[in-house]
Amino acid sequence: MEEIELELKNATPFTLLSQEFPDLTIFRWCSSVVDYVEMYGPKERVQKAARSLKITTQKIHSYVVTEDSSENHSSTAISCRCNVVNSTIRLAESMNLLWEAPAIYKDGRERLRLISFSDSELEKFFKRASANGEVHIVRKKKIEPESLRDVYRISLKELLGSLSLKQAKYLREAIGSGMFSSPKKVKIEELAKKHGLTKSTMQEHVNKAKNKLIQSIEPYLTLYIHSKVE
Repeated sequence: MEEIELELKNATPFTLLSQEFPDLTIFRWCSSVVDYVEMYGPKERVQKAARSLKITTQKIHSYVVTEDSSENHSSTAISCRCNVVNSTIRLAESMNLLWEAPAIYKDGRERLRLISFSDSELEKFFKRASANGEVHIVRKKKIEPESLRDVYRISLKELLGSLSLKQAKYLREAIGSGMFSSPKKVKIEELAKKHGLTKSTMQEHVNKAKNKLIQSIEPYLTLYIHSKVE
């Protein structure tokens, strides 16, 4: 059994959307009934991409089930019209491969994680996917059947639900700006000044978020340690 992380460039609908808006990060969950799509980036670009997504929806003879948006973010659920030609996910499933949600689209490329039970099925998938465009293996590793639980995604609500929106935003910016890099790329004073806060207030927001996140991770650390000991 293997876990494979792929990067693909093809002409599937959501990859084409990413090629039109390469600066946005697009997440996609698909249940074979509904495609749920989230987009993040500059407000005006997200709004424009949301309009383009509606056009894409019409082209694949689908329709919008529900949609919502806020600053720098949009979420849209559409009726699924996926098949092995227009969806890498459906193609993978047709080859008896598991896929790990969400699929990610960024810089005009599709990023997908798969679980393969058979080399022959994986080879068939690569052959079909390569006929549709570029396929690059980012990472590939063998996994034991009993460790399959390790690849399931952790619930965002369980992991981040205790953080306030401000704490989550400031922690994300602190990480992205390199505050936790070695050596540090930014100081807490710089982040505070950027947001018009005092150093102590910004430090409090970041520390609280960091501590809550560490506490949330503890149960998963316990599960991971026991899985290795066993």
